[in-house]
Amino acid sequence: MSDGSTPAGAARVAAYTADAVRAAEAPLLAEGRPLMRWAAHALAVVAAAERDTAPGPTLVLVGAGDNGGDALYAAAELARAADSRVDIVLVRDRVHRAALDAAVAAGVIVRQASEICAAIDDYSLVLDGILGIGRLADRRMRGSARAIVECLLARPRRPRIVAVDLPSGLDPDDGSADAAVLAADVTVTFGAIKSGLVRGRGPELAGRVHLVDLGLEPYLRRAHPAVTAPIEVVRVDSPGSLAEA
Repeated sequence: MSDGSTPAGAARVAAYTADAVRAAEAPLLAEGRPLMRWAAHALAVVAAAERDTAPGPTLVLVGAGDNGGDALYAAAELARAADSRVDIVLVRDRVHRAALDAAVAAGVIVRQASEICAAIDDYSLVLDGILGIGRLADRRMRGSARAIVECLLARPRRPRIVAVDLPSGLDPDDGSADAAVLAADVTVTFGAIKSGLVRGRGPELAGRVHLVDLGLEPYLRRAHPAVTAPIEVVRVDSPGSLAEA
């Protein structure tokens, strides 16, 4: 897990508020660009590389919003690409239905939250797709999501954790978080660095940050960064960025 330190010589990177990122995405979404599918593909590539270092079943924690959709489409790709099992837990009743259908069609198994704590040691990799950058007055996790996170936090030895866009429960703007947040080994963030990844508890919780290029840069130029900070970033292409090349 991350210790919150920054490598010497890391370049300063612009980081943006959640509102600025959503505004930059809006014109591309209006054009019909499949940002979720691009993000999910890049996430699956990074997660597959992580799984290669720690082979075994993968658990995907799925929330109600677009973050859950990203996680589900990535789960579908992971299930198609390897022999090892991919399980998902839906921590909310509401779910991205098309992404769930794609995951189930690819062979992903839906598990009940009540099963997971007893079987948590079976998993070598966890994708944390519970919460993203959606507007929430209170970002603390509750119910089955919190129970699973606390179960993982209690383990003396955890699976590798990949956060989807940002660790669930971390505020995307100021980096605040309560105790029930999974510290990620890797955070795969989409379109732009969120300011919460470099403020507050962000550096402690984010691990190694991978930034997926979704083509937002021309629109981000219209916004002022919330902060610039020295952070080591691994840049990842998406199908969209490659098409623009």
